[in-house]
Amino acid sequence: MKLRQHGILLAMLAALAGCGEPDQVDKAKAPEAEQPVAVEEPVKLPAKVDIWQSPMELDLEGTKVTLHSALWLNTMPVIGEDGSVPANKLFASIKVVTADDKPLPKGVEIMQVMMAQDDEQWLSQNNLDVRVLEKQGLEIAINGGPEWLPGGKANIAVTLLYKGQEHVLVETGVLLEQAH
Repeated sequence: MKLRQHGILLAMLAALAGCGEPDQVDKAKAPEAEQPVAVEEPVKLPAKVDIWQSPMELDLEGTKVTLHSALWLNTMPVIGEDGSVPANKLFASIKVVTADDKPLPKGVEIMQVMMAQDDEQWLSQNNLDVRVLEKQGLEIAINGGPEWLPGGKANIAVTLLYKGQEHVLVETGVLLEQAH
């Protein structure tokens, strides 16, 4: 029995001996082995950004920029082309204006507009109707939004691009009015 145990032990040692480093002669003949790849630590992303903590005023090259917005539901009785009565959709006029009547710096682009009321949000990125307001600003006209109740208040966040840098500007507590 002991002889059998010694035989098994020797077989295991022989198998393990084959797992060692190759001899120097073998290394010279073997093609170069690939270098081990260093494992990089994953990039730690910043904590979730709360867009509503963005400033209510931006300084773009010494020019203070703010939002002045109007929201309303169009509840005027209308009949659609197909004879149906369309829903009372939200309309918005959001103005990006300078606080000190200076001209708005050239190159300001509107990327998106987000509006929120309670737990509901409305994001508008495509087909934004952006109009120039003489020298001191831009107006973003949006229609077809959600059917929020008149008298409530909403928060507005505008993402704009200036000199390759995104900025977010907010306005809070904008009253939702009703057009009869």
